[in-house]
Amino acid sequence: MTKTMDINQTQESTEQLIGLYKHFHNNGDIERAEKTEALLKKLLNHEYIIAFCGHFSAGKSTMINSLLGENVLPSSPIPTSANLVKVHKSQEDFAKVFYRNEPPLLFQAPYDFAKVKEFCKNGDVREIEIGQSLSKLSDGVTVMDTPGVDSTDDAHRISTESAIHLANIVFYVMDYNHVQSELNFTYTKELLQNGVELYLIINQIDKHNEEELSFEEFKMSVKESFASWNVHPNGIFYTTLKKPNDKRNQFSDVKNLIDSTLKNKEERLRASTESSIHILVQEHFKWLKEQQEEKSLHAEEILQQYSEEKLATILKDEKALAEQIEQLNNRFKNWQDKFHEQVEEILKTAYLMPYQTRELAEKYLESVQPDFKVGLFGKKKTVIERTERLQSFYQNLCTQVDSQLNWHLRQFAIKILKEEDIINDDLQRTAQNLTVEFDEEFISQMVKSGARLTGEYVLNYCDQIVERLQKKARVVCQDFKEKTGEILKRQIDKDLLALRDEWHYVQKATEAIKEIENFESERKQKEENIFKPLSDLNECYQALQNHWLEEEKNIRIYNKQEEQATNQEQKKQIIKEAEKETTKLETNDSLENIISKLNQAVTLLKNRKGFQRLIDNLALKAERLKNRKYTIALFGAFSAGKSSFANALLGEKVLPVSPNPTTAAINRICPPTKEHMHGTAAVHLKTEAQVLEDVQKSLKYFDQQCKSLAEAEALIPKLIEKENTEGYVNVHLSFLKAFHAGYSIYQDTLGQTLKTDMNEFRGFVANEAQSCFVESIDLFYDSELTRRGITLVDTPGADSINARHTGVAFEYIKQSDAILYVTYYNHAFSKADREFLIQLGRVKDAFELDKMFFMINAIDLADSLEEKEEVHTYVYEQLTQYGIRFPRLFGISSLLALTDRVEESRIDEFKNEFNHFLDNDLMQMTIQSAVSEYQKGLQMLDQFITTAQEGKEEKQSKKQKLKKEQEDIIQLMDASTAESAIEQFEHESNELLFYVKQRVFYRFPDFFKEAFNPSLIQKTNKSSLNIALDDLLQSLGYDFAQELRATSLRLENFIKETLKHRFNQIKDQITEIEKDITLSMIEFNPNKTPEFPNAFESISKAPLERSFKYFKNANAFFEKNEKQKMQDELEEKLKPLADEYISEQEKVILLSYTNYINHEFSRMKKEIAADVSEQFNGWYDILDEHIDIQEWVEIKNQLNR
Repeated sequence: MTKTMDINQTQESTEQLIGLYKHFHNNGDIERAEKTEALLKKLLNHEYIIAFCGHFSAGKSTMINSLLGENVLPSSPIPTSANLVKVHKSQEDFAKVFYRNEPPLLFQAPYDFAKVKEFCKNGDVREIEIGQSLSKLSDGVTVMDTPGVDSTDDAHRISTESAIHLANIVFYVMDYNHVQSELNFTYTKELLQNGVELYLIINQIDKHNEEELSFEEFKMSVKESFASWNVHPNGIFYTTLKKPNDKRNQFSDVKNLIDSTLKNKEERLRASTESSIHILVQEHFKWLKEQQEEKSLHAEEILQQYSEEKLATILKDEKALAEQIEQLNNRFKNWQDKFHEQVEEILKTAYLMPYQTRELAEKYLESVQPDFKVGLFGKKKTVIERTERLQSFYQNLCTQVDSQLNWHLRQFAIKILKEEDIINDDLQRTAQNLTVEFDEEFISQMVKSGARLTGEYVLNYCDQIVERLQKKARVVCQDFKEKTGEILKRQIDKDLLALRDEWHYVQKATEAIKEIENFESERKQKEENIFKPLSDLNECYQALQNHWLEEEKNIRIYNKQEEQATNQEQKKQIIKEAEKETTKLETNDSLENIISKLNQAVTLLKNRKGFQRLIDNLALKAERLKNRKYTIALFGAFSAGKSSFANALLGEKVLPVSPNPTTAAINRICPPTKEHMHGTAAVHLKTEAQVLEDVQKSLKYFDQQCKSLAEAEALIPKLIEKENTEGYVNVHLSFLKAFHAGYSIYQDTLGQTLKTDMNEFRGFVANEAQSCFVESIDLFYDSELTRRGITLVDTPGADSINARHTGVAFEYIKQSDAILYVTYYNHAFSKADREFLIQLGRVKDAFELDKMFFMINAIDLADSLEEKEEVHTYVYEQLTQYGIRFPRLFGISSLLALTDRVEESRIDEFKNEFNHFLDNDLMQMTIQSAVSEYQKGLQMLDQFITTAQEGKEEKQSKKQKLKKEQEDIIQLMDASTAESAIEQFEHESNELLFYVKQRVFYRFPDFFKEAFNPSLIQKTNKSSLNIALDDLLQSLGYDFAQELRATSLRLENFIKETLKHRFNQIKDQITEIEKDITLSMIEFNPNKTPEFPNAFESISKAPLERSFKYFKNANAFFEKNEKQKMQDELEEKLKPLADEYISEQEKVILLSYTNYINHEFSRMKKEIAADVSEQFNGWYDILDEHIDIQEWVEIKNQLNR
């Protein structure tokens, strides 16, 4: 229970944590809030945490037990539950199980920890807390045991990572044999990046063999390996708990380090709390950034539609466009106003009534006065005068209007069209001919009848004419204005539409920018608020304490009813292997007697006509039985101890053994021959093309390429100089360094076979500067194993990166007489192991005999019989899960097998069963074939003796009959074709290939989950997505190729059965013609498995990369449905590509196996024809010659004895 402390204690950090908790909660960052709450509890309890993490079964629990001085934690060499365990001193003994979604469960003393473990099978368990009243731990010190970091279970990983931030000091524990695991490097690097005080412990150094490698060299390799990943821990310790007195054991140094850190515990607590606060704040800032990115996704998607150049000026563009739109919106009105103003200005400035015109107007007005007369009686002259005066005024006025008004209006109209860029022929003509039209009547109508001629009236009259003319001008201009305005309006509207479209396009981006800026501002504000003190600090703290008290009240107490309610899985009994029923040949003869009888038959029938083929077959089978030869393929995982197991089988240390991985090559240990003496080796070097392919593959990781090995040699020194590579790239840099170191030595011998002795052989295996040029090695070595005719093939590890080895491995799986697979006692199956074992599971039932044997190496590491059985059960269940039903499984110790403790090694249990398999299961097939051939010889003797005993006439008749039968059989054989066999094969091939795609895509979700995992996909980074996609394509492509290899084996077996059936059909047809014909059973040769490239190797990835659109940030990708969307889309895109791949490979399969069927069918016909011909010729000889029947009978009797 949390100690209630006054808030004044550790005041600053406490207030800071409470404030952070409140801010984190308010911001919605629950993960950081929970971490902060846990850290606050730790601070208030003055809890000092020492954490142990690392590989499962590296000895973490055992080490903690040793530190505690008693077996508090159960230790197991197999993965158990996904639980974090914390041990500390307490007033009473207890165990408490904390669940994620349920109240805790308390086990009060006394309790059985096995019962606690049963409840922890539930994946919902978060952690276990163990309190001990008599613990040797100091008050306030907690030791934490974490789940194995190499677990594939997400719950394991989350449990470990979420707790590490609480640790004051972290010990990362590794098994001696698995230091070089890539996971060690990546995980420890991540720990250091999170500010952890980190120490490495290499445990189980009692496994070290000084003869293989000096301990100092091993320590140096450890330091250099971690340094190459930029992992520089506070210290590295080498320990063993099995041999505490080992002088190299530094376990006491680990204890001393812990003791020394506890001396300044309080100071360290304060420092670690400050560091943890800093990390939590940084994590929260990162989370806020991710949230901001998530909120900004829509806006970011919008901005992706714009070029960088466009975005650089987008805000200015928006302002400019808005101004242009406003100008266009006002332009028409402005134009109308301007038009009106300019017309009025023209009218205003048009001087239509100058003095002369007014004078003419006055004279005209005078002429229309009632009393106007010309002469006394000149009425006619008066009218003429009046008309002349009107015309004079009118003409003058027309001149004034034309010069003062029309001309200016026309110029104005033309200017308007030009200014507005209006091109219209009608308007242009209108503008050019713009005229204010009026006639004489217009002038005369303006005269007021009865008005007296005065100066004022004249002025008024002129003004009225001007006004009327201006009005007419306005009408003329209005008409022009309307027509021009209509065109101008259309033009403005068109321009507006284009501008508005562009403005909307730009505005969309500016709004997105502002939205992102707002989110950015909001995030920064939240970041600033993090450091502001809370006004309600005490209320918040009180709420937390109430919450903790409520948690304490809700704790459940374990009782028997709880136990009965638990769905506990009972431990499974180890399943004893189900032996395949092997048909035993019913014969009482020993192997020696069978060989003797075969040789006797060869001797007795030698030079007898009609028996030559039989003699050849019997001699060959006798030789096979006498000088048996077996190929045994040895497979296994990285650091599983394959080489040491091979040495155990050979009885001495033949192959070099090292805890560090070496370059993969195939090593065959063969029986010596006359040409190849004991202790010599034939080293087959790679061809120049093979080495170039390997070098090119490694150079790709450095964005380099080469066309020749000489070019590569010149490139590599520059890469070596950098020395700043990390991760998997180091593997390739190591290879390139080795190539560079050895190329000058081996460049002239590539593709050749070198003869060496044992010392040189070991160099080619262990020295990477030599081994990188080796394709395979044949070592000729005399041992108990090889004297039995066994060639032991030590293959590259299941995780070999060399693509050529996949096809080679399958040929060994297919052609070898037995398969031995080695896994390590406390080693989890890696992805590469899993894929290889799945392949074994695919083909296991395709073999006539179960020829697979599985070894759990280093069984001597078990502390008890119960532990051995537990591991045995675990491995058995794993193999069964991978499709390997009823595996032959043995626990052995190859290390002890090479000492005087052979009995403890349990290797003899394996050897006895293995030898029984060789001498009985395998031998029975050869014996059965030999005895069948022997029986055929006895039948032929019976037939020949019967024929020889017939009379002369019967012989003549029989001879005629035989000739007719031979002709019929020849016709039958000529008519026999392979067509039906090919048709059956094609049908079977179609059916098997149909299911290949289904089986591979059934595994697609698992492959996707492994590739697109949270540890790789950390941020919006296209390169990490590309790496994940490459991983997915590699896994899928490899699985397709493996499925096709397995399918090819099934097809080959189907073809052999089909050909056997055809053989029996032909045999039956022949015996219908001649019942006494006997045929030797045909042994069909194997077909070379076609080479299947991995699927998707040469596809364009661009269409697949479009699925990356679903990835915006890690949080949304994994917690929302985006991961599933990407998975579904990638699956749909890959299925048609898979169809193309299968279609292409189907052509390869059809071609290869059609040729195979034709070849084997043709060979079968020749064998049958030879058998038939020889037997008929034998009969003819007997019918034509007199033979000593008694001699033949004596031969038969001797063979029947």
